[in-house]
Amino acid sequence: MNRITLFFWAIFVQIFILNNIQLSGYINPYYYLIFILYTSSKNSKASILLSSFFIGFIIDIFSNSYGLHAFASVLTAYLKIIWTMKITKNKDSEESIEIENFSISEFLIFSLYFITIHHFTLFFLERFNFSEILSVLGVTVTSTTFTLFLFFIHKLSTSKRI
Repeated sequence: MNRITLFFWAIFVQIFILNNIQLSGYINPYYYLIFILYTSSKNSKASILLSSFFIGFIIDIFSNSYGLHAFASVLTAYLKIIWTMKITKNKDSEESIEIENFSISEFLIFSLYFITIHHFTLFFLERFNFSEILSVLGVTVTSTTFTLFLFFIHKLSTSKRI
């Protein structure tokens, strides 16, 4: 799936399917994050951050969330850039790290890390109160689990090797 197709597919799934599913308020899957994780590390840092901002901003518009998704998306993209730079520096190679080349276990670990950061940031900013930290952690764990399941299905359906 190319980058533009994934951009629009992720937005479509998020806005028209996942935003309309009410799962008791404790499960809020954010599939659009797949676009940020699948963005190639060969792209410029500015284009990665800008495209992450745009996908978050579009989700904000349809979710009435006033920039929360844009912020969490840019933070996730920024941390992914730092992670990629650190990994490629440690490998002493010029090859880029691409998520579509990961095995299932590598993909799940990588995704779990960034989904958790994104979701915690999003839910903490949404509530913005330290007295709500247990609620934030609960929603983060359940939403991360469900989002990771959706990513797993995506990986299985698009993977050339398993």
